[in-house]
Amino acid sequence: MTRPAALAPTPEQLADLLLTPDVNEPAMVSELAAELGARPARRLLAAAHGIAANRLWGDPA
Repeated sequence: MTRPAALAPTPEQLADLLLTPDVNEPAMVSELAAELGARPARRLLAAAHGIAANRLWGDPA
């Protein structure tokens, strides 16, 4: 069963998780794909990784 889009985490929320040292990223990816479907999860994770990279490098974009 997939999660309704309204309940999906935002890219910003996922970026916060990605930057948390103790998060299990492979498990998070698997859970997102199971809940949202592969394509929506992939798009969400791509956006979250971009935000996390910008935060790490101090890029305000």
